[in-house]
Amino acid sequence: MAGKSRRALPDLKVRIGISLAVAICVFLLTFYRVFSVWDLPFSDRVYQSPSVSVLPITIVRIDEATIAEYGQPSQWSRSVYADLINTLNSGEKRPAVIAFDIMFSGYKDEAGDTAFAEAAARYGNVVAGSSASFSEHGNGRERVRSMSDLVHVDSVSFPYKELNDAVTVGIVDCVTDQYDFVTTAVTGLSHDGQWNDCFAVAVLKKFRTYLDEHPEYAAYHPEYASFKVPDYSGTNINRRRFSYTCAPGDFDSVSLKDILNGSRDASSFANRILVVGAYAPGLQDDFRITFESKVGSSKMYGVEIHANIMEAVFGDLFQTDAPRVLLAVIYGAVSGLVCFALFYLGIVKGLLLCLGVTAAHIISSIVLYRHGIYVMLLYMTFAGVMLMIGTVVYHYTAARAERQKINKAFRMYVAPEIVDEVAGSGTYELQLGGRHKDIAVLFVDIRGFTTMSENLAPEEVVDILNEYFGVITDAIFKNKGTLDKFIGDAAMAVFNSPFDLDDYVYRAVMTACDIAKASDALGEKLMERFGKKVSYGIGVNCGEATIGNIGSSFRMDYTAIGDTVNTAARLESNAKAGEILISEEVKKRLEGRIETEDVGEIPLKGKSHKIFVYRVKL
Repeated sequence: MAGKSRRALPDLKVRIGISLAVAICVFLLTFYRVFSVWDLPFSDRVYQSPSVSVLPITIVRIDEATIAEYGQPSQWSRSVYADLINTLNSGEKRPAVIAFDIMFSGYKDEAGDTAFAEAAARYGNVVAGSSASFSEHGNGRERVRSMSDLVHVDSVSFPYKELNDAVTVGIVDCVTDQYDFVTTAVTGLSHDGQWNDCFAVAVLKKFRTYLDEHPEYAAYHPEYASFKVPDYSGTNINRRRFSYTCAPGDFDSVSLKDILNGSRDASSFANRILVVGAYAPGLQDDFRITFESKVGSSKMYGVEIHANIMEAVFGDLFQTDAPRVLLAVIYGAVSGLVCFALFYLGIVKGLLLCLGVTAAHIISSIVLYRHGIYVMLLYMTFAGVMLMIGTVVYHYTAARAERQKINKAFRMYVAPEIVDEVAGSGTYELQLGGRHKDIAVLFVDIRGFTTMSENLAPEEVVDILNEYFGVITDAIFKNKGTLDKFIGDAAMAVFNSPFDLDDYVYRAVMTACDIAKASDALGEKLMERFGKKVSYGIGVNCGEATIGNIGSSFRMDYTAIGDTVNTAARLESNAKAGEILISEEVKKRLEGRIETEDVGEIPLKGKSHKIFVYRVKL
């Protein structure tokens, strides 16, 4: 995922391994449908887009107002339904279909049963409900290969004989899936060699008959005139995923009470499909659906579900699930390829790639959905989101590792304190400029190095330099100084820069003493190895100097400049082998804390007047 910064990429085998692991994980998640309980609501919230009903459907609600007026439906005489049929068919203009999403099995009271059956037979536009009894996994197979393996029809119950002879019947059962959602419609089923239409198909067949008998109405509605009810009798059980047209409460509706008491003119229902059914929570005929309505309801009454199935049959709004294996392979392959590509992209391009793939997946899935193919949305969307999160995490950790690598590399050349100050800003953006500050400066140089190097191999010279510089660096860091730079066989250190340091002048002198003591021991060691012994010269000064980034915009050095620094360098150049020279200012600040010897006034190169110099006694 490296961008223009050419960040070091993981090994090719690692990149391929990670991408392959991502592909396998997405494949397994999709194939085994691990997230199905969340996928259905997620997918349907994207796919389902409730609109206006195309069919002339009106829901006749057995609602709380009706119950308050007539009591519980279980206590009604069936003459109530006879009165409803007679009232609706009383005028010249009659409903196309009156469909009861109610089971009328068995006899109740003779007068009411007879009146209901006679009214239904008199007008011929009534559909009633039948009910099927199902058992899951009813065929006894170990593996479920089809819907008929999962659901078996044990029996079908019909209305009492007189009503059954007078009406068209259809299966009214709303079959829920394993997560208790109504996402599929049983368009019909076969039992004992006889095909049984579902309630919605039975209603539409009755509506088709009405259109054929009333060509004048069909002429004004060509969308109805050309409609033919599909034949679903080709399979044992015809269970299909369907799209909802209307959300809960969106269908045209009327309370049954208002029709019976005359509050609503029966002629207003001419040519319409009236679906009568429970519309109150206490009647326990509501079901979970996978999307919410405008009012936030995630349940729908059975009559509304049947009305939606009618719309689905009319508009062929059914979908076939995309093959699970094919989806798993596609999702896995795309996820793996995207993951591999992300290693070569910066964070912005990586996020855009993930977002683009996810958006393309959703858009193409919506197109397929509208063409009758149901694609599970959550898995590839989940993979896209995880890859986006992974992109951010990868770049964060890679940038952090890169920064630590830079810090480590800088510490090989720059004092750790300077690296920490630059890194602490979090930007690594250096700017030219400096500030005045009182500091102590130490210069140290190897005496006799040039003569020695003429008689040694280059490798031996480098070894000696590294040994001496190791001693110098350890002494500077021990006393919390800042190693400013190496200058050939010399080194410069500052104290009280870049951060404030207590007793920094004393620390500078102590650093010189530590170098001197360690150098004596090192000199003896080198004498044994190379037959050569070198020494040192050290100068220490203190005072005000300018510290900061000095140089140009493309090459700069964090250092100290000024007369204080120049004087320290001149003191070092005048120091003899094994000698530590300090200025009078250093002597004055450390009076009584160090032992010194007077060297006297000496001229310093670049100085117009001599300065008094002291030698530190070890």
